[in-house]
Amino acid sequence: MKKLAIPLVIVLTFLCALGGHAQSKIGGKVVDDTDKTGLHNATVMLLQAKDSILVDFSRADEAGRFSMTKPDSEDYLLMISYPKYGSFSQLLEKGAGNVDIGEVGLTGVANLIEEVMITGRIPVVIKGDTIEYDAGSFTTEKNAKVEDLLKVLPGITVDASGKITAQGKTVEKVLVDGEEFFGDDPTLVTRNLRSDMVDKVQVYEKKSDIAERTGVDDGERIQTINVTLKEDAKNGMFGKLEGGVGTDDFYLGKAAVNKFRGSQKIAAYGIAANDGTVSLGWQDEEKFGLSDDQMEVSDDGNMYFFGSGGDEFSYWNGRGRPQALNTGLSFMDKLGKKGNKINLNYKFGRIENNEINEGLSQQNLPNGTFNQSSLSNSNVTNQRHRFNGRYDWNIDSLSTLMLKVSGTSGRREAHDYGEAFSTNADNQPINDNIRELSTDAKNSNITYDGLFTRKFNKVGRSLSIRLAGNISDDNGEGFLNSVTNQYIGDTIRTVIDQFKEMSRKSNNLQTSATYTEPLSERWRTSIGYAYNNSKTHSINNSFNANADGVYNELDAEFSNDFDFNTVRNSGDLSVGYKSEKIEFNLNNNVRHDDLFQRNNYASEELDRAFVTYNPRAFIRYNITKSKRINLNVNRNNILPSLMQIQPLRQNENPLNIVEGNPDLTPAQRNSYSLYYNSWDMLQNRYTYFGGNFNQEYNSIQQNIFVEPSGVRTMRFDNMRERVNNSGSIWGGVGSNLIKKYKIQGRYGINANITDGYNYQNNELNRNQNLTYGLSFAAEKNTTKSVDFNFSLNPGWRKMSSSLQPEFNSSGFTMSSNLWFKVFLPLKIQVYGTAAHTYEAATEAFDENFTRLIFTPGISKRFLKNESLTAELYVNDVFNQNIGFTRFQQAGMISQQRYNTISRYFMFKVSWDFSVMGGVSN
Repeated sequence: MKKLAIPLVIVLTFLCALGGHAQSKIGGKVVDDTDKTGLHNATVMLLQAKDSILVDFSRADEAGRFSMTKPDSEDYLLMISYPKYGSFSQLLEKGAGNVDIGEVGLTGVANLIEEVMITGRIPVVIKGDTIEYDAGSFTTEKNAKVEDLLKVLPGITVDASGKITAQGKTVEKVLVDGEEFFGDDPTLVTRNLRSDMVDKVQVYEKKSDIAERTGVDDGERIQTINVTLKEDAKNGMFGKLEGGVGTDDFYLGKAAVNKFRGSQKIAAYGIAANDGTVSLGWQDEEKFGLSDDQMEVSDDGNMYFFGSGGDEFSYWNGRGRPQALNTGLSFMDKLGKKGNKINLNYKFGRIENNEINEGLSQQNLPNGTFNQSSLSNSNVTNQRHRFNGRYDWNIDSLSTLMLKVSGTSGRREAHDYGEAFSTNADNQPINDNIRELSTDAKNSNITYDGLFTRKFNKVGRSLSIRLAGNISDDNGEGFLNSVTNQYIGDTIRTVIDQFKEMSRKSNNLQTSATYTEPLSERWRTSIGYAYNNSKTHSINNSFNANADGVYNELDAEFSNDFDFNTVRNSGDLSVGYKSEKIEFNLNNNVRHDDLFQRNNYASEELDRAFVTYNPRAFIRYNITKSKRINLNVNRNNILPSLMQIQPLRQNENPLNIVEGNPDLTPAQRNSYSLYYNSWDMLQNRYTYFGGNFNQEYNSIQQNIFVEPSGVRTMRFDNMRERVNNSGSIWGGVGSNLIKKYKIQGRYGINANITDGYNYQNNELNRNQNLTYGLSFAAEKNTTKSVDFNFSLNPGWRKMSSSLQPEFNSSGFTMSSNLWFKVFLPLKIQVYGTAAHTYEAATEAFDENFTRLIFTPGISKRFLKNESLTAELYVNDVFNQNIGFTRFQQAGMISQQRYNTISRYFMFKVSWDFSVMGGVSN
C-alpha cells in the first residue's frame, strides 16, 4: 500500500497548489424593474473581458438572489439575462475584491423605448429529452480535440481510454451533424475532430433504427452524443500527424486527414505501432454502430446487428505485445434535392502478437480437489479487410428505403504451444501434457439489410418491410501434436499426431413486415410477422498418419459432418402509450421454431419443434425534464447452438475434452432492469442508480467429469433441477466537490452476483461469484494551472463452490487511478498517469498481488498557433506491469499471469494542421 501513496501525494500537492490563487465573491439580486419582484432562474454569467470566454455561470434563486466566486487574476465581465427582458452587464476589474452588485433591475421588452438585442450566450439548455451545450462557452486549449471539450462540459466524464460517460450512462455512439463518422468507434470523432470546429454538443438517448422509422418503441435506448459543427468548419481540410520512437524497439506512427465540403465528409487514417495502439481509440463490445454494422444469425435463428467493437483490431486486451497496422477510409454525403444519404467506409487491419500465459487452477470435486499448473505460448497473425455501405433513399415525402451492405475477408495464422501439469490434493502428480497446435484459417462474410418504410397521411400509421441476410464461409486446417502421461498405477502415455480440417458454411435469411396504427393521440398498436431461415453445414475432420506419414486415416471419434437448420415463424402484437410524463410499450411475441439436425457420418437425423411465448415490456416515467426512471421486463427462450449440440469430441487439449449434446432443449430467461437518473443543471449535480436481475430456467451449462487420471470431460446439458440467477446493482452521484476551484466529485457503489449450478462427477455443485465495491473520484478540467482526475475503488470478491467450500477464494481488492497535467510557462506541460492494483491472498491462492504502473511525461508546444508538439514520456517507470487475473468458470477457480508491455522510453512529435475556409492554421 506504500506505493499507493505516490499518486496520493501528487494529488494533495496539486490541491495545495490550487489554493494559491486569490478568490473573491460576487453577489446581488435580479428583479423586475417595474414591480421589483425577484426573477427566479435568471442567468448569471462570468466572462473573461478580453475574449468573452465563459468562466462560470449560475442561476438566481426564487427571490432573485445569486452568489458566485471569481479569481482575481484578470478583468471579467458580469452578464445577467432573463427571457423577454433586456440584459445587464458590468465590468469587474482585476483586484476588485468582493463585489456586491446590489439590486439589478431588468426591463421587460415591452417597456423598452428601443429594441434591445440580448447577446449573452446560454451555456447549457435542456430541450425536451436533449441536453445541449454551447461549445463556445467553455474553455479548451489550442488545437484541442472534441474529447478535451467533453471533459469540461458539466455532467460528462472521459476516462484515459476515451470511454465517455454522460449523466452516469456510458455513451455508445458519437455522431457528427447527426451522421455516423467511421461507424462504431466514438473516439474516431472525439480524438480526430478539433474542438474549435464545434458549435453545439447534444446529449440524448437515441432510439433504435426500427423504432425511429416505424414509431414502434422497442424500449432500446443508446446514450448518444451529437456534435454539430460550425458552418465555416464544414469547408476545409484538417488532420494530425504523429510519430514516436522508443527504447526496446518501440515505435508509434499515426496519421489522420479529414476533408469537409458542405455535407460531404471524406476521412482517412493510418496507424503503425507496437506500443499497444491498435486503433484510434476505445471500443464497447456491445455497440450497434450503423455504418460499420455486421449482422450475425445465430444457430438458433436469432439475428443480431452489431459493430466491430471488442475484437483485436479495435481494442487491445493488455495481453502480449501486439504489432499493429490499421487503416481506414470513409466517405459521407447527401445527394440530390431530396437529401439522400450515402455512407461508405473501408478498413484494413493486420496484427501480430505473442502471448505467454502462466496459470494455476483448482477444481473442487466431491472427494477433494484437483489442481493444475499450465504454461502457454501463442503466436498469432491476424488480418482483415472490411467494407461497409449504407444508402438512405427518400423516395418521396412518405416513403424511405434504407440499404446496408458489408463484407469481411480475413485470415488467421496461429501457432500455440502448451504445457500442463496436474496434481491431487496431496500434491501427487496425476498427469502432464505437452502439445503444439498450428492452424491456418480463412473467413469471409457478407451481410445485407434493406428496410422499406411507408408512412401514411394519418400520423402514426406506417408499414415497414425488411429483408436481411448473412452469408459466411469459414475454412481452415492445422496440425496437432500432443504427448500426455497419466500417472495412475503404471504410466500411460498417449501420443496424438493429427491433421485437422475444418469448414463451416452458413446462409441466413430474415424477412419481416410491421404495420402500426394509432388508436388515439397517445395510444398506438402494431402487428408484425417475421420469417427466419438459418442453414449451417459444419465439417470437422481429424486424420492420423499412415505408415508412410501421409495424413489420410480418418479418426471417426474426433470427426463429424453436421447439418443444422432452423426455421422460425413469429408473430408480434404490441401496444404503446406516450405522453409527456409516461412512455409504455408491451410487445407480445409468439414463436414457432423448427430445428433440424443431421449427423451425416452416422446417418442420424433429429427434427424438433418448439412453440414459445416471449413478452417484452418497457415503461419510462419522466418525473421532470431532467429526472426519469425506466423499467424493462423481458422473457426470452434460448435455443441451443450448433457448438452445443454437435456430438463431437474435441481433443485439441487432451486434458480438457468438450462434448456436445444433440438432446438439448431451449432455456428460458426472464430479465428485469430498473434505471433512474437525474441532472440538476444549476447545481451541476447528477444522480443515477440501476439494477438488473436475470433468472434462467432449464439453462444450458457444462457438466464436468474428472477421471482418476485427471482428464476433464465437459458435456453440455440442461439444468432442470435448479434455476440459475444473476444480477447487479449500481449507483452514484456526481457534483461539485470544491466549486471554488472547479473540482468535481463522483461517488458510487456497485455489486454483482452470479449464482449457477452444474454437476461435478455426478454431484450437484453450486457456483457463486460475488463482487461489490465503492468508488470515489475527483477531477478538475479547466486547462489552467493543474488538471487532474483521481479515482479510488475498494471492493471485495468471492468465488465459491459448494463442493469443498474450505478451498473457496475470497478477498479484498483495491484499484486506483490518477491522471494529471500541469500547465507551465513557455508552453510546457508536465503530465502523467498512475494505476495501482491490489488483490489480497485467498484460500485458493496464498499470495497477494500488487502492481503500480506510473507513466510520467513532459511536452512543449511550438509555433505561433501551438500546432507542433514534442514530448518525452516513460511508460511504466517502475517496471511493474505484469498481467494478472482471477476468475471462476464451470466450478474451476483460476489465476493467470501473462506477458504485457512494461517499461520503455519514447520521444514523440505531433502536428495538428488545418485549412478551414481557405485559411491555414
